[in-house]
Amino acid sequence: MIKKYLQYAVAAALGVMAGISNVAAFEVERDTPNDSIATAQRLIIGAERRVEVKGIIGNLAGDIVPDIDFYSFHGQAENSIRIDIDDGIKCNGCGRSLNAMIAIFDPNGRLLLQKNDMPSSRDVDAGSIAKFDPHLEQVLLPVSGIYTVAVTSDNPGGSAVRVFKDDGVMATPFVTSTVSNGSYLLVIEGVSPSMLPISIDIKPGATTAAPFNPKSKGKIPVALISANNFNALQVDRDSVRFGPPNEGGAAGRCGKEGEDVNGDGRLDLVCHFETQETGIDGTDTEGVVSGTVGGMPFEGRGWLKIVPVRKD
Repeated sequence: MIKKYLQYAVAAALGVMAGISNVAAFEVERDTPNDSIATAQRLIIGAERRVEVKGIIGNLAGDIVPDIDFYSFHGQAENSIRIDIDDGIKCNGCGRSLNAMIAIFDPNGRLLLQKNDMPSSRDVDAGSIAKFDPHLEQVLLPVSGIYTVAVTSDNPGGSAVRVFKDDGVMATPFVTSTVSNGSYLLVIEGVSPSMLPISIDIKPGATTAAPFNPKSKGKIPVALISANNFNALQVDRDSVRFGPPNEGGAAGRCGKEGEDVNGDGRLDLVCHFETQETGIDGTDTEGVVSGTVGGMPFEGRGWLKIVPVRKD
């Protein structure tokens, strides 16, 4: 879905936002609407404790379209997080800049905090273009669970102040004549990681990058290596996938019993995947294993050496 969104929207609409680093995600509303808490786009927070999302309120074609974007993430109790909107730009041809407002909801859908304009130009933080890019500082998460952040347009010049209620409902309706559309960069930081990085061994026993023939009709073994914070035998075996970066990959068959692949005294899990179903081709240099353990996503990466197809 991300690839599709990139093809249709990002290259054309967000090219003006070049130079932004560490971007982890893009809004994928084109494929799955993220216009409610129930349909919020899930964000995975890595070891850097930070995620950035490029998104669009409405569209950049010039038509004023009411829109709310919802994003969810797993937060730990006592996390003190920061939520920030940066780089709001105006619609192409509509003459308006994105006047944003943000809100965060707890795991039960109750509104915790919301913010529209910052009170003065002195509150404009690095990355923002004006006080119309709001930010929430030191938001203390009360419990562990799935939190939701909402991004929408404020009601500039409207007679009624727009505010969220519980469950992401707006207390006042959109006034089309005052709605602003545009793109934004949502930054969430200070969140404990929700993606567990693990070690894997592609073709256990290989001393260098694992040789991989994309045209092979056989199977490729991949070992999930146990560690202090990861018991490979406890993974959800049905969730395990192996493939190229940023793709779903292929399901495999994982052993019922563990093997100590690396000789550290811990039992590891070896899974086998149909080579041609993985989606790995001659342009890939990495293979990625993903899945869940105890409900938490995990990911492991290993180097590949693509070998040429043997001719008859």
